[in-house]
Amino acid sequence: MGKKQDKKQFPLTNKENCAIYLTRIISSCELCMDRYKKYNRETQAILDKYQNGDVIAYDIYGDICDKTCNIMSYLLNLLGDCQTTSISYFKYRKQVQKLINKGIVGIQLSSLDSETEDVLAEFNKLRNWQNHVPESLLISELELIEKKKMNLPSNPMNIVHYNYVTYEYFMDLYASNLDFCKNARKIIQVAKRDYALLMGESISYPRVYSDKPITLEKSEPTKMSAQIQGLKGNNH
Repeated sequence: MGKKQDKKQFPLTNKENCAIYLTRIISSCELCMDRYKKYNRETQAILDKYQNGDVIAYDIYGDICDKTCNIMSYLLNLLGDCQTTSISYFKYRKQVQKLINKGIVGIQLSSLDSETEDVLAEFNKLRNWQNHVPESLLISELELIEKKKMNLPSNPMNIVHYNYVTYEYFMDLYASNLDFCKNARKIIQVAKRDYALLMGESISYPRVYSDKPITLEKSEPTKMSAQIQGLKGNNH
């Protein structure tokens, strides 16, 4: 793995590397899920202060939306990405199945029920949809404009900042986040079963809380990765 091109793709070629790969996915996902649960509790606390029919300040909604969308996007990358140079469980299963077909010893995949298999496929689609601004969105907006359900100002081009959202709109965000967490948990649990099969034993996942502050050394792998990908600047 000396050449820069070689360093862009992790070699899922043996049991040891598969274990390293799953360790990275599982630990990163669990950190994300802990933060996601925290933000969901914050959302519930906000909703408890209001009732159906109320309006809620957009800044409150936007703060929760920014937090949860950021975590959701990272989880979708970890679980549903299929690019050859990306870390993801979706790619892991496809790559490992090839190893199993070749008869590599000591590598197994846990079986997926139809529901979890559908969720994993849906996460792949959702990842591709959410991490881009799809042109289908503009097409859908034009259809609504034709039905007089919305408008698209051209001159003046009003940049509208909303001050409030309805209780129902905020509740829909909360419900969507709860549903996403439930589905993400299903996939993470399958990844944990795969890891237990690799290690040949049951694995525990205790939370460890450290008062030691994160230093700039923590960002060194990120900066090294950015250089490998050909990026410049101060990358964190």
